[in-house]
Amino acid sequence: MTEPSARSPGPSAGDLVRLWPLGCSRRAGARVGGLLLRLYGEKTRRDALGVRNQRMLALHRAVVGRPIEAVVGCPGCNADNEFVVPVDEICALPGPSAEAAVRLKVGDSAVRFRLPMMADLEALAGSSYATGIRRLAARTCLESDPPSLDAAGLTRLAQEWEALDPAGSIRVDLSCAECTRAIAANVDPAEFVARDLDRTVEGLLRDVDVIARAYGWSEDAILGLAAERRRWYVGLIDLSPRSPGRHLKAVAP
Repeated sequence: MTEPSARSPGPSAGDLVRLWPLGCSRRAGARVGGLLLRLYGEKTRRDALGVRNQRMLALHRAVVGRPIEAVVGCPGCNADNEFVVPVDEICALPGPSAEAAVRLKVGDSAVRFRLPMMADLEALAGSSYATGIRRLAARTCLESDPPSLDAAGLTRLAQEWEALDPAGSIRVDLSCAECTRAIAANVDPAEFVARDLDRTVEGLLRDVDVIARAYGWSEDAILGLAAERRRWYVGLIDLSPRSPGRHLKAVAP
């Protein structure tokens, strides 16, 4: 399946309904990550975090096609501030090279650490930040005898990882509309993508229900319609309500 890009149509309506775990209680990151894995394969487990974020946002753009709107509270006056996540700018950020590594001075030695991959982050899911960052440093160290980093060393490592992978930590700078205080809003793309995929799939299932009740067509036939035609059928049915038992046995499209 073709990967999402600025002009890609993304997965079909049928694929989306079949693959998206609607109503699942798992974390948003695990849900969207699982969808990417099923759509684009095992290589997504080797993505750096920034690449994963860009995949998520490109998928959202291809499937949902609307801006991602968010709200952040001002830490000064508590006013809610609405903003739009700059998807195009984030997707245009340069990705890290496959050989990208951090060189960190530890004592008298220069120690190399590769960028964490999604497989590394998934293995540490549920850990506290302090435990997770320490275990992540051990997993990604390229030396045969990984050193034990103190808190300052772990902070420097995280900062160097962020510099190599700029889309991995997304912050949107804005000013509070009420008190003008500067706000740095941290954005987790998975939360917004999961929210909007839920809405999209729920809408597709409602369309299936409406059209199937009226015409007796199968789910596959209905989801195979172009989105514009599907909306037309729903609109016609809404304008011409039929009794529950009356189906038009038309030939499915």
